[in-house]
Amino acid sequence: MKNKYIIFTLFLAVFMATACSDVWDEHYKSYSEIKSNLNLYEYIKSQSDLSTFAQMIEKSGYDSILSNSQSYTVWAPVNSALTDIDMTDTVLVKNLVKNHISRFLYPTSDIETKTIYMLSTKFVVFKQAGTGYTFGGKNLSTSNTAMANGIVHTIDGYVPYLYNIWEFIGRTAGLDSLKSFLYSQSDYVFDEKASVEIGTNALNQAIYDSVLVFSNSVLDKIGQLQIEDSIYAAILPDNNAWTKIYNQIQSNYKTLNKSGGAEAQRLYTQWAIVENLVFRIPDMQTDPLSADSLFSTSGSLFNPSTYLFENSTKNTLSNGFAYITDSLRFRASDAWQKPITVEAEDSEYGRTTANSNLFIRSGLGSAYTVSENKYLVSEPTSVSKGSPNSVTFPLPNTLSGKYRIYCVFLPSSIISATDARQYKVKYNLSYLNSAGIQVNDAAITLTNTIATTTGAVAGIFWTDASVVTKMFVTQIEFPYCNIMSEESTNSDITVKLKVENAALITETVKYDRTLRIDYIILEPVQ
Repeated sequence: MKNKYIIFTLFLAVFMATACSDVWDEHYKSYSEIKSNLNLYEYIKSQSDLSTFAQMIEKSGYDSILSNSQSYTVWAPVNSALTDIDMTDTVLVKNLVKNHISRFLYPTSDIETKTIYMLSTKFVVFKQAGTGYTFGGKNLSTSNTAMANGIVHTIDGYVPYLYNIWEFIGRTAGLDSLKSFLYSQSDYVFDEKASVEIGTNALNQAIYDSVLVFSNSVLDKIGQLQIEDSIYAAILPDNNAWTKIYNQIQSNYKTLNKSGGAEAQRLYTQWAIVENLVFRIPDMQTDPLSADSLFSTSGSLFNPSTYLFENSTKNTLSNGFAYITDSLRFRASDAWQKPITVEAEDSEYGRTTANSNLFIRSGLGSAYTVSENKYLVSEPTSVSKGSPNSVTFPLPNTLSGKYRIYCVFLPSSIISATDARQYKVKYNLSYLNSAGIQVNDAAITLTNTIATTTGAVAGIFWTDASVVTKMFVTQIEFPYCNIMSEESTNSDITVKLKVENAALITETVKYDRTLRIDYIILEPVQ
């Protein structure tokens, strides 16, 4: 499901208005005698040392906004601070103006440190510094000049409009491939409930002052890079890096035509590239390169992590840092081609059983290390040689490529320290062959190979009775990937491993017919 992001100006308005009203009342009691009848724009235009900023206000169309009755605070840069501004760059001028205006009233009274939400949607710190005050690190030259509709502070520099990571991707040359994929996942949906009906057209149809809700399925998973309330470190591959990694990994996402074919392969590959580009950091003072390890926002652990940022160019932005790189340095086993672990006790993917009662048991307090502290018990319900107990585990999200498959068993001694019996087991594997045909329950032979003939006999394998046994089952190269999406069902999983007890009722002195399985793991062969 898409998490929808709606601009939260109304919430901020209610919160900030409440927080500021008392301060403003006290301020006006102190400054009522010098309060001007001019509005903010009229005052700024009347000041010779603010003439450049006044021109910027006019060019950006904010002269009308600062002339109305709504209350604002303006931090106005003096002329000498704006000598390098290109007044013909209308986007730059408008962004800078918005970056120096905030709704509501912020006198210096009782200010220590306050983070102000600006009309630019950026956050700027307004704080006391010694005997004076700073705004975005710039010193206030004058303060608390009270106008009919707000306050003017003057500052000795200007606060640059910093792009956030999302804006930076869209406006930076050389990131076209990354931008094309990320921006293609964006959607704007008309929100009728939030919109206001303002009239009707000639056909008597309602006309709305429309509210559009932004959503992006990729940002929902890797981080809301378009807003300012979280701090991220993002690695951004340039076009060369994108092409290089795309060509390197696309073969891992070969997809059957009925499952999407080349288009699905392209989307899976693109998602694999961006999945681990973003890392959440606590604040702008934190250097991600100083960390020994990092988790990406999608949950992948990189330890160590500093190698990811080698030879990249750092850019400081409003909601974090962007590191442009000409080569993505992810190791396959850390990023897109990670081991696949299926916990035996987890029935999320619809495991099946035959001639068996299944129980989940805790490994806490035992002499053995148990993954996730739980394991699955398969207890036989039949004594017949022809009805062995078995469990079949679906193995989702396999890529097209080579894997070594293992099954991990806990010994019988996890229940009784004196129980020294082994397990005897057989395996069968279901998978798609190179023709795209489903092969069901192919026997795993004594040589750990997959039988290709009908009626082949599965080999028998033995566990170690005294330790946890990580038993090699087989190695296979899957010709097609089998990625689970939000629309997938468990029946879409094409790879399944059947684990079967091979001990007879006459062998229970030496072999335990009850199986205790910790997990199945597929380890990619790089």
